[in-house]
Amino acid sequence: MPLVFEKGMVFFQGKFQQLGTMTVNSGRISDVSLVSTKVKKQKAVKSKDEKSSRDDEQPTGEKVRIDCDGKYILPGFIDAHTHIGLEEEGLGWLDSDTNESYGLVTPQVRAYDAIKMRDRAFKDALCGGITTMMVTPGSTNPIGGQVCIVKPVGSTIEEASIREFAGIKLAFGENPKRNYGDQKQFPSTRMGTAAVIREWLMKAQDYLKKKKGKDFKEREIKLEALIPLIEGKVQARAHAHLADDIITAYRIAQEFNLDLVIDHCTEGHLIGKELGRWKAKAVVGPTLSTRGKPELKNKTFDTIRVLLDEGCCVALTTDHPVMPIEALSVSAAMCVRHGLDEDRAIKVISEYPALILGLDKRLGRLEQGLDADIVIWNGHPLDVRSKVEAVYIEGKKVL
Repeated sequence: MPLVFEKGMVFFQGKFQQLGTMTVNSGRISDVSLVSTKVKKQKAVKSKDEKSSRDDEQPTGEKVRIDCDGKYILPGFIDAHTHIGLEEEGLGWLDSDTNESYGLVTPQVRAYDAIKMRDRAFKDALCGGITTMMVTPGSTNPIGGQVCIVKPVGSTIEEASIREFAGIKLAFGENPKRNYGDQKQFPSTRMGTAAVIREWLMKAQDYLKKKKGKDFKEREIKLEALIPLIEGKVQARAHAHLADDIITAYRIAQEFNLDLVIDHCTEGHLIGKELGRWKAKAVVGPTLSTRGKPELKNKTFDTIRVLLDEGCCVALTTDHPVMPIEALSVSAAMCVRHGLDEDRAIKVISEYPALILGLDKRLGRLEQGLDADIVIWNGHPLDVRSKVEAVYIEGKKVL
């Protein structure tokens, strides 16, 4: 049965506007009409004693009409870098499947095979208005494994999956250096980490050439996993905090023609002009964490604004479970406190992560033809007092 959302303030075409109606058919948005092309002054939020959006659904003929008067209507937010489901809430180390810590090069391992769909964090994501997340292995190994993209729905990973294999995790800097240095193994330096990544990318290039020949016989699982990366079919997701590590990641990406996304990008503001010249894609954060290790000494909420001003495509992340995933909108609000305008603050957790993930034809905005991932808030989403009242994923109410 079609859904028709009526009234309220909708985030449409990059700003809040007064909604006339928004119609959903077969899991997609089929039409959006506005009361005016100009943003009007918002109406007062209804008190707790008044009906919530849960109670405002009224079947009319062959449609369900949802009264959003006094509410804020937004696309589902996207966290483009998490470890959700790999370390189930409340179990910690007992259930940690984030890092294959002794493998050095493990492109064959898949986050997809370890996600627990009953992780309470998926419900927390919905309560924070998040309807899509990328899930990645950790950063212990120079080449850490395969990332996937999911929605917080269903009993099995197959039901939740958007992309089973969306990228390969690479890691630079402190984490692999510390892990293998402590084991008294190679690599124990940044030089060694970069060398390991280059070595295996070269092996993958040679393997691909052999695979196309007549004499190819035996498959090798690690190199098979790297073929989509060097062919540009999946992204290189590079864990890099320091400016110099970011530049090393970019250098290697240029050498092997990789589709690079910088994850964390803590010191990106220090090389903003360089990243802007490269039209870099970056997923910044977790911004609400402390400066708890040397690589975070220059962490600032200004990074997002600086990189956007330089022309980069930028998203925010909680790096869940480093930060609770529900705090994604709070991170965006903190960026506003530090000078980012509100409209772009919403885009860095909706439209821009969809672009980075290559899902902008499907997610990140409330426009005709896109997935009906719709979140109803009782107040402005960047006000920490506001609450998610209802969540629809592909037109189905899930909260």
